[in-house]
Amino acid sequence: MKKLILSLFFLSAFTLRGSAQLQGLEVVKVPEAQQPYSGEYIYIPDVEGYKTLKCDFHTHTIFSDGDIKPENRVWEAAIRGLDVIAITDHIEYRPNKDYIKADHNESYKRAKTVEKASNLIVIQGAEITRSKPIGHINAPVSYTHLINALFLTDANALDVEDPLRAVDNALEQGAFIMWNHPGWPNDTSTLYNVHKDLIKQKKIHGIEVVNGFEYYPKAFNYCKEYGLTYMGNTDIHGVYKQTYRTDKQSGPMTIVFAKERSQEGVKEALLAGRSVVKFGDILIGSETVSYTHLIGSEKNLLSLVKACLSYEVKEVKGNQALVKVTNKSTLNFEILLDNKAGTILGNATVEIKVRLDDKVKFTTTHITDDSRLVIDIASLR
Repeated sequence: MKKLILSLFFLSAFTLRGSAQLQGLEVVKVPEAQQPYSGEYIYIPDVEGYKTLKCDFHTHTIFSDGDIKPENRVWEAAIRGLDVIAITDHIEYRPNKDYIKADHNESYKRAKTVEKASNLIVIQGAEITRSKPIGHINAPVSYTHLINALFLTDANALDVEDPLRAVDNALEQGAFIMWNHPGWPNDTSTLYNVHKDLIKQKKIHGIEVVNGFEYYPKAFNYCKEYGLTYMGNTDIHGVYKQTYRTDKQSGPMTIVFAKERSQEGVKEALLAGRSVVKFGDILIGSETVSYTHLIGSEKNLLSLVKACLSYEVKEVKGNQALVKVTNKSTLNFEILLDNKAGTILGNATVEIKVRLDDKVKFTTTHITDDSRLVIDIASLR
């Protein structure tokens, strides 16, 4: 009872003091209450020769089945610390159309109005939404089996009865085509003949191996086998901060290695396959990707790891060495060395005893469903 009386006394005193300070005032401005939310802080350094861009290529707004306006979706991405966002509202599924009347380009147009202020690159896309086996395809424009079409100039051209015609119409605009969430909605990531035909015809360029809170290991294999770009996105419909508890799990993203920070640079990088998917501490991507315009090969996962981690060999005794490892990123790397598991935390420095003929396996990286990135210790010297 005593504690309650004291609490009431302090509350009453605070209220009276506040009331006295407010007497005669017309307006009280509180600028400190308008400070922007700090959001997530994810730092990934540039890879040699390329700019590292954090991207989400699958999002929805009130113009299809999302909960927020396109402009707000862009600002959410800015708070996340992203560089690139694609607005990919459904073509066929628009439950709000009776009271939000607009064509398929309107959501992008509205998102574009805040592109400069948000310092993001905003990409026009759409989701072609049909039942399996065609599914959802983002171009970026993708029902149960969906395809996204990205880098569109007119999403209205995808509003046709034949989904394959819709894909062709997107390609005529120079779109990048992504097969969305291959394991949804029936928990099977089957590569149907229609997908094989589209891949063979170079009409699918990438696969969304991570979507929201799930990922599709078999799809890792498809990317590796067919040389497709690894993609990972939120497919966000609701409010981001209500969907993801960022203290536990941030939204997935596609990390793109672009020659320049521009829409053209992002498109070129995706078509060239320079991407790694981030899903929590998991990194998914190709170990090597060959390019017709480059001598040799580009090592996506290896390049990312080498950009994040710096090494200093401090002492060598015979076949033994003491290596100082500094993680310049905020990514956490789980490793297996000499059959011992360890973690190199973001922004941390550790010293590790190694054998020069040993290998280090990065256990939270994935190239296929059963292969990880492995680096020879000798190559670090």
